[in-house]
Amino acid sequence: MRLLRRLIREPLLHFLLAGAALYAGWAHWGPSADASRRIVVDRGALLRFMQYQSQDFEPGAFEARLDAMDDPQRRRLIADYVREESLYREARALGLERGDYVMRQRLVQKMNFLLEPQQVTEPTDAQLQQYLARNAALYRVAASWTFTHVFVDPAVKPGESAESRARALLARLNRERAGFNDAPRFSDRYPYLQNYVDRTGEYVGSHFGAQFASLLAGLPVDASRWQGPLRSDQGWHLVLVTAHAPERDPRFAEIRVQLRDDYRRDAVAAKQDQAVREVVGRYSVEVELGSGQ
Repeated sequence: MRLLRRLIREPLLHFLLAGAALYAGWAHWGPSADASRRIVVDRGALLRFMQYQSQDFEPGAFEARLDAMDDPQRRRLIADYVREESLYREARALGLERGDYVMRQRLVQKMNFLLEPQQVTEPTDAQLQQYLARNAALYRVAASWTFTHVFVDPAVKPGESAESRARALLARLNRERAGFNDAPRFSDRYPYLQNYVDRTGEYVGSHFGAQFASLLAGLPVDASRWQGPLRSDQGWHLVLVTAHAPERDPRFAEIRVQLRDDYRRDAVAAKQDQAVREVVGRYSVEVELGSGQ
């Protein structure tokens, strides 16, 4: 009895008993008690687990891989799945996803995916033509040019006027009747291309500058006469323009496949937006920013 009374008065014993009680309470009433304790490992669960692990969502490949596994490989796969599922459930039970913005974004992405319609009615040609009429500017084919150029680099002979050198070279090119393929023989080294075939003004401007592209657009097509000099961001150029295709609207048959894809994409987006609006409509929104905000 004396020993029992001493033990009862011992603070360490009180601490151990309290800890044991807390642990037992956690095990019985803790967050995990409300979560399902049953993990079902079926074929579908394993296939999804394999797909997400490899970030590859081709079902047939994983079905064949699962079927080809021997018993030890399958047991390891099951153990990995059970480990992940157990930790996931415990994390959810503890509320670890709350306040995690990355997790929040992933859940929003999954909801967007669930709200995306799986089927869209195949559009008729009449619908596609109406769609083209509404979005004609998106499909307009830009004007393009085919030309070669001879570059006169001011840095090659800094003591001389590059423009004067270009004018003298222009006379020589036309006198010798230099052709399209002769340009490299006369040109200084240029950081981009020598020949430009069916290139838009935007593309040309990205290499030579907007001023050059504008000047080029004003030149006539003449495959036998060099023209210039034209100023670019890098120096001076002599050009031989051999072809020009003006801006045009494409024929329906040319772009029918693209129109169909774009129409279906927009239809999916419209239905998804409608589904999101319906979800948002289920909630009452109270804006509480305070005065002056």
